[in-house]
Amino acid sequence: MAGPTNSGSGGSKNSIKIFANIFISFIGAGILGLPFAFKEAGILEGALIMTFVGFISVKAMLLIIDCKYQLMGKKLDSNTERSYIHTDDGLTEGHEEEYKELINEGEMMIRVKDPPKPIGDDLTYGDVGFHAMGPIGKLLVDMAIVISQTGFCCAYLIFIVKNLSDYITGVSIFSWLAILLPPLTLLTLIRHLNSLALSSLMAQVSNIFAFGVVFWFDFEHLYTVRIHPKEMSIKGFPFFLAIAIYCYEGAGMILSLESSVAQEKRHKFKKIFIISMVLATTLYITFGSAGYLSFGPQTNPIITLNLPKGSSVDFSMVVKSSLCLALLFTYPVMMFPVMKILERILIADADKHYWRGNILRCIMVSLTGIIVVLIPSFSNLMALIGSTCCTLLAFILPGVFHLYIFKGSLTRSQKFLDYFLILMGIVGSVVGLWDALKRLSEGEDEDLEVVEKVITTLSTVTNNTMISLTEHLKLTTREILKNTTS
Repeated sequence: MAGPTNSGSGGSKNSIKIFANIFISFIGAGILGLPFAFKEAGILEGALIMTFVGFISVKAMLLIIDCKYQLMGKKLDSNTERSYIHTDDGLTEGHEEEYKELINEGEMMIRVKDPPKPIGDDLTYGDVGFHAMGPIGKLLVDMAIVISQTGFCCAYLIFIVKNLSDYITGVSIFSWLAILLPPLTLLTLIRHLNSLALSSLMAQVSNIFAFGVVFWFDFEHLYTVRIHPKEMSIKGFPFFLAIAIYCYEGAGMILSLESSVAQEKRHKFKKIFIISMVLATTLYITFGSAGYLSFGPQTNPIITLNLPKGSSVDFSMVVKSSLCLALLFTYPVMMFPVMKILERILIADADKHYWRGNILRCIMVSLTGIIVVLIPSFSNLMALIGSTCCTLLAFILPGVFHLYIFKGSLTRSQKFLDYFLILMGIVGSVVGLWDALKRLSEGEDEDLEVVEKVITTLSTVTNNTMISLTEHLKLTTREILKNTTS
């Protein structure tokens, strides 16, 4: 999945541009893991799950837009649950920033230092959560976005390291991370999204070029391989479900996409969005099944690792290099909303305390490197993110927020959809998380051997050090005793 879209001031009026903006935002590195997911679940099962998840995900994202306009239609007056009062400091009119808000939630009263963001056209997913459930709703959205976006950055690092190691053998994962993390840290220090516009554009062009080449090679290679692909596999169901949810998790940026459209074109957004997602679903199914049909049981967790190598600089290397550069430039874009949220929560007056923000950015980039060392599997990390944060953002929270915001005005079918989304999110989380943890514990991916070697090496070094220290202490003690006796 691509990074968040930065809406322009005037908004886009061209339907083709709106379509392209939506389509590109949902086509990211996750697509490269789909052939392996089809290998695990089977062609027929994978296509059915992908279609079903796509349909439900679109429904859920459209509910968030409905929530936005429902909130915009409400007026914050004395009849609503929110009312503004003066603090006890005897403040006068014109000091709104020093007012406090009382939020009635049953018998519980919560005081907030600053009034909430006014309900306007630039509402975010977190704002919708705040107006639905109070501070806890905004916190749930923010934390889910932080974890999922950080996970996407880790997945990008894994992809880059894997493909670099495929061509340049003998270089450890630690060495690659030591090379990659410093420039990524510098890019993450950029404070304004506009400054990343050029790198984001380069990343998208590289992505489209590379995906197109891989797609072409899959179909070119399809007729030269004779295999009997599996159609259904119950064992692969949880894994594929988590991967599918990962691919469609766009709830965090759906309001930004909608806000980027000019006011006079807003009424067409839902129609264009649905068309875009139908084509994205078609691409997911075609790309995943074609990749699996081309390589069969030998399909790798990252499909680019199946591309043949040439004796010199070949087309395969060009594709992998393009994707690596694309993800390298996308990394700071994905980390941008994470840093905004964390700075707002952890650092007071982040604009004034610039160095604190820089330290926080260095810590987060380093954290992604640590996670890559601990979970060096692209497919397993995708499944973990998909079964946890993505299910929360894509299914559970849209259903809960819709129930709260439209309370008292929902039809039976609308309530059923909300409860179904919540139930599906819970089931998807439990089943997907169980399967991902099981795969990690069984060590199905060969990359887990890296972690085992590290642990073994550290244990050996520690044991040898302890033995040496013990022997040294024994000798020293004997010498002291001899000297004392003499």
